[in-house]
Amino acid sequence: MAIFDYKKRQSVWSYVVASIVLIGIFSLIDSILAIGYGGIGGRPAYPRSDNPRTESIFVHTLEPGSVQEEGVLILNNTDEQKTLLVYAVDSVVSSGGVFACQQLSESKKDVGNWINLAKSEVTLDSGTNEIIPFTITVPSNAGVGEQNGCIVIQEKKQEEVQTGVNISFRTGLRVLITIPGEIVRDLEIIGFDIELLDDGRRLFQPSVRNLGNVSIDADVQIVTRFFNLNYAQHGGKFPVLRNETSDWNFELQKPFWGGWYQSSFAIEYEKGLDIEIGKETGNEKIRLEGLSIWFFSTPKPIALAIELVILFLIGFSGFLFWFSKKQNKWIKENWVEYKVKTGEDINSLAGRFNVSWKLLAKTNKIKPPYALKKGQKIKTPPASK
Repeated sequence: MAIFDYKKRQSVWSYVVASIVLIGIFSLIDSILAIGYGGIGGRPAYPRSDNPRTESIFVHTLEPGSVQEEGVLILNNTDEQKTLLVYAVDSVVSSGGVFACQQLSESKKDVGNWINLAKSEVTLDSGTNEIIPFTITVPSNAGVGEQNGCIVIQEKKQEEVQTGVNISFRTGLRVLITIPGEIVRDLEIIGFDIELLDDGRRLFQPSVRNLGNVSIDADVQIVTRFFNLNYAQHGGKFPVLRNETSDWNFELQKPFWGGWYQSSFAIEYEKGLDIEIGKETGNEKIRLEGLSIWFFSTPKPIALAIELVILFLIGFSGFLFWFSKKQNKWIKENWVEYKVKTGEDINSLAGRFNVSWKLLAKTNKIKPPYALKKGQKIKTPPASK
């Protein structure tokens, strides 16, 4: 499964030649001007203005038997002279459906075998670059659809150092060739899971399968709602390689307030058979919707304390409202009319009828200074027998 975190891999013991290989996962994800590690790298020498993706990968539609001239710009952005190997290999698909390159030692059977570079090695001074021409010769029996390979730039191994460890850096550029014919563009959603991690985070795991014979840029959309309001969004535009399954991991931090949440997964991609990867055509989009999953998250401790206080206040307010309604009903049903006598005031009447003077004033709408007159009619509890 493709995880968007790079994992460290350590080398072994003395006298063993280790190669730290940083393979370009070249992506169809972002267009970049140069792909490189350790200050060395390369990019297409002749990008096309109509397709931004050609700034980072080679994209061509070629008939069987045709020859395409191209060039790769090799860069040395380090502060010292570098000798670099430049070679072509076939592509491979790594876990999660991610594009990668084969090793130099592996035999070439596909696009890697179609590429003929003018040079296999170049020495560049600090801060310089050089274009290496190459040709792509498509076999007459090339299959319809997308074919992929790589041009790899690798630092030539230096003399073995005292530790016995030999280090070289490698990066690559994708070479994408589409052979015209019966092109099939078709995606399907095959899964959507949500995994609970130990610290309360959620890991969204959508999966999509490409049923066609060309790669498709899919707009992955995961929307999480809380009380039917958008709480979080994850996704982006990712390539789904031909005849492959791609899956991704997106992390949702533990929600502060907790509660029930609903996460929905959908993908969109452009409709049409003549769409070149990397180009936006403005065509109508196909939308596929996957599962919607509900999950419950416990609140964080501070949020729980706040929620408990709010619940207490709501409960106490409810109690006061209930008590007020009950009291008003009792007053309406039981209090009787009483005529004030000489010398009586609101405090003496409250003591006589065993009620609060404030309740007497409120019930009879008596305003400050709460003075009563002889013969004034007010409502009071019935006199005790």
